[in-house]
Amino acid sequence: MGASPEPAAARGAIWQQDGAVANYLNTSRQAIPLANEQMDAVCQVIGAFGVPTRSVLDVGAGDGAAAEVIARRFPVERVTLVDFSPPMLARARERFAGSPVSVNIVDADLGDSGWREHLPDDVPVYDLVVSRYAIHHLPHERKHALYAEIHNLLAPGGLFCNIEHVSSVSPVYTDIFERLIINGMVATSDGSLDIEAATAAFQARQDAQTNILAPAEDQCAWLREIGFVDVDVVMKVFELAVIVARRADA
Repeated sequence: MGASPEPAAARGAIWQQDGAVANYLNTSRQAIPLANEQMDAVCQVIGAFGVPTRSVLDVGAGDGAAAEVIARRFPVERVTLVDFSPPMLARARERFAGSPVSVNIVDADLGDSGWREHLPDDVPVYDLVVSRYAIHHLPHERKHALYAEIHNLLAPGGLFCNIEHVSSVSPVYTDIFERLIINGMVATSDGSLDIEAATAAFQARQDAQTNILAPAEDQCAWLREIGFVDVDVVMKVFELAVIVARRADA
């Protein structure tokens, strides 16, 4: 599981910045191909397994967009959002203001195994754990350890759904993926970006410095080693993969 680790301080420096967060939320994320379909795939799996959704944990939650979709589609009673970016968590608070769902906002770094100490004491296990475009910022060894921590936080039969940026096996696939993002940036810019400007913006984006990508098949292998069952990539669009895994029934 070799990696080129990104120091936690360097990872944090970018995501503590309002400008970097706003650029991601307003530009980069808008250009992600088939983002709605990825969330629909997650919801299809949740429904097909009949997983309870009373308690949902969103790790690397950002502004809480993934958890909000699940809360709209399923009978969620309580959501816990974990992230280490104050600007993201501020937007999560805005997103869930007035929500009938009980929401816990947790400021903690997934790069540190102590993040679990910040979780609510009255929720011993979770029915569902989700993550979206977050875990790829961690070194590979830490990814593996985090997956084991998530396994321990799931109730028997509980589900882990990870929408993740993964590495390609060929630079050809990477080039296609990057072109999809750039074209998406143009399409969602309301005419303010052409291909050249979008390409320059994409290449200069700050969050790229924090990417530590691992192949989807490697991550599935790690999940199986930990003890997850029903591990699969249920959707993949070049470097975006929807990886699902379930904790075995008691």
